[in-house]
Amino acid sequence: MKGLRIIIFVDLSDPNSQLHLRDPGVSGSLSTFFITSPKFTDTIFHFSQPAAASVVLGVNQDAYSEVNLDYIKTHDIRLARRGAGGGAVYVDPGNLTYAFIDNDDGTNYLNFKKYATPAIHVLHKLGVDAEMTGRNDLTVDGKKFSGMSSLKIGNRFSCGGTLMIDVDLDQAAKALTPPKTKLASKGIKSVHSRVTNIRQYFLPQYRQITFAEIRRLLLEEVFQTTDLATIPTYTMSEADWQQVELIAQNKFTDPDFIMGTKRDDDFFHGNHFDGLGTVEISFSVDDGIVTHARIFGDFNQANGHLKVIEDKLIGTPFKKDNLEEAFRTTNLSANIGPISAAEMADLMLNPHFQEVN
Repeated sequence: MKGLRIIIFVDLSDPNSQLHLRDPGVSGSLSTFFITSPKFTDTIFHFSQPAAASVVLGVNQDAYSEVNLDYIKTHDIRLARRGAGGGAVYVDPGNLTYAFIDNDDGTNYLNFKKYATPAIHVLHKLGVDAEMTGRNDLTVDGKKFSGMSSLKIGNRFSCGGTLMIDVDLDQAAKALTPPKTKLASKGIKSVHSRVTNIRQYFLPQYRQITFAEIRRLLLEEVFQTTDLATIPTYTMSEADWQQVELIAQNKFTDPDFIMGTKRDDDFFHGNHFDGLGTVEISFSVDDGIVTHARIFGDFNQANGHLKVIEDKLIGTPFKKDNLEEAFRTTNLSANIGPISAAEMADLMLNPHFQEVN
């Protein structure tokens, strides 16, 4: 792919890798491993197919408002949380997940279109009129079939997403409960009406194409070759998987990290901001003073320090000027993204943004 220097393909199709990837918490630890391991210093590419159904939350999301927890427990759907931003996704064996790990050159971090381009090209060949819409969604016929997310540690980052090919859409709709503000911003009423599988859009001669054949097409596109034997390929060793498991144990399989703390505030406001995503704030006010605040959302700034903002709000008078001043001193662009102090203050003050669950 032009403008994308691939150094290696990490092949996760061997039986040992498949065994480790059965745990979504371990699978979610791969990006951190590839970003931080000293053995990988250039661009790499990999993909995988979930072994079972799970819901994967973005790093800044509220599990209690995004997921039907009773439903997923009853139906043995695992819950996981990734280190990257973005929104909650339902994945099952009908998904194909792909990711790039690259170095930040000042132009490519959060450049979702760049890393989606190989998938878009392959889908066009298969007959899907796929396009990137919004900040990080791939759509066809106005319906989403892929969401992308990114995680940055130091100067390296991951960027990837899932392709919905044969996903159980009914189960996805029942497992996810996105805030009404997110659905309203897209002019839709439910998860089911918003998403689609893409197999139905394949040309007739490709309707029965296998996942293995789709992976082959992706490899040919990414590496610009029809001879897969020429692709530099790395297979994970048991020592590598031990490192991944350690990352998972320290964070990604920790129930406290996955669930977070259930919010218990007086107010919960949310709004979808174009080019940023959904920002939500749970807060309490006593005698005109903010006494507690927590920020959630599906914005892609995964490295922000939300606690800096939350702590700054405590003790602030619940008035427009005071709230704006508090937000102005918390580096919103670095900690959340492109949103102004005035917009954050309005999010708290305007009852129009109150979420009714």
